[in-house]
Amino acid sequence: MGEDFPSHKLDLLYIPINDPIDITEIKDKLFKFLSKHRKDDIDVFISPGTGMMQIAWFLLHLSSIATTNLIQGRKASESKSNKPEFFSIDVEKSSIPYSAVLRQVYDENLKSDYVVGESIKVVYERARKIALTDNARVLIRGESGTGKEYLARYIHENSSRSNKPFIAVNCSALHDELLESRLFGHKRGSFTSAVQDHIGFFESADGGTIFLDEIGDISPRLQQSLLRVLQNGEIQPIGYTKNKSVDVRIISATNQPLEKLCSEGKFRWDLYYRINVTELELPPLRERSKNDLEDLIKLFIQRKAAYFNKPILKFNKAAKQKLFSYDFPGNIRELENLIEHFYVFCDKEIKETDFPKRLVEKSISSIKWSDITQQHFRYVLNLYDGNKTKAAKALGCSLNTLKKYL
Repeated sequence: MGEDFPSHKLDLLYIPINDPIDITEIKDKLFKFLSKHRKDDIDVFISPGTGMMQIAWFLLHLSSIATTNLIQGRKASESKSNKPEFFSIDVEKSSIPYSAVLRQVYDENLKSDYVVGESIKVVYERARKIALTDNARVLIRGESGTGKEYLARYIHENSSRSNKPFIAVNCSALHDELLESRLFGHKRGSFTSAVQDHIGFFESADGGTIFLDEIGDISPRLQQSLLRVLQNGEIQPIGYTKNKSVDVRIISATNQPLEKLCSEGKFRWDLYYRINVTELELPPLRERSKNDLEDLIKLFIQRKAAYFNKPILKFNKAAKQKLFSYDFPGNIRELENLIEHFYVFCDKEIKETDFPKRLVEKSISSIKWSDITQQHFRYVLNLYDGNKTKAAKALGCSLNTLKKYL
């Protein structure tokens, strides 16, 4: 390390692992660490230790869940130079039978997780049809926590690009300069902190899919750069004078009314039409049926029971009433986190007092959210003299959502 990376700072990080051969625990803790430090350039070196762990890491490498490289070590006694050697192993994923098995297992998980309820099944059926087209761009609309990235992964995994990388980028989490560097890459010395060449997400995802979450938050300058990719299939890394060709399917997502942003001059109309070739909309949890909510609760209870190795928890009457009266502004993500909260603090039965403080203090209103929404939709429709198309555009929702409440 000292010879190859003399200018790099090396920090020893201790991550406690309960079971040194539990691939799930290791992967979860590693990915949490990488997510926490996603703004940094990090190389993680992992030694498998045992033959079985070597197989596990090899399968993880094949799965495209993470961008990884395999490095083979050779002892000094086994090398011609009589020195320890390290070399990279280039595995063509499409030629390995295991990759097909992994995709099959992953697809089964997709069918059993967020795909609960008739309204969502319709969305995922449309997504399956979109996946069959190799290059059709997709715009996914939906509030935070409705499962937009999950839907994007579903499209990728059911497409002909499934054996290539899927890279998700939260556009709102990075400032302008850093996002540009991450997306398009940069040349060493192109700016102060560019100490080495960096391959961008578009180049890394070549042949695969890139998911641009919260695309409505990118700056006008980056919108222009992104438009170049969509028009010509080319990127220009920072510091380079020549363009590079990339073959990437772009799936975008937003929780903002892009049409309104376009009208205000904050988002380019030409970019909007480029990314919105096909459109999918994920409904918020409060708009889904009671049966959907019950099925999701059952699903998360079963998953958390297995994760924490605890029995299935039951709700008492008051707790169940409170749960079904809550509108879940954080949607499915908030529901899943709430069920996990119960498994941390409850043993057998969930009571009303076991809810987080913010929910305990929230009074249970006799007015349903759907009733309030219906009144508001009718009010806006009246403002536009009954024109449903204009009303839906002003509300930032689809025409189908508007009709649902009328």
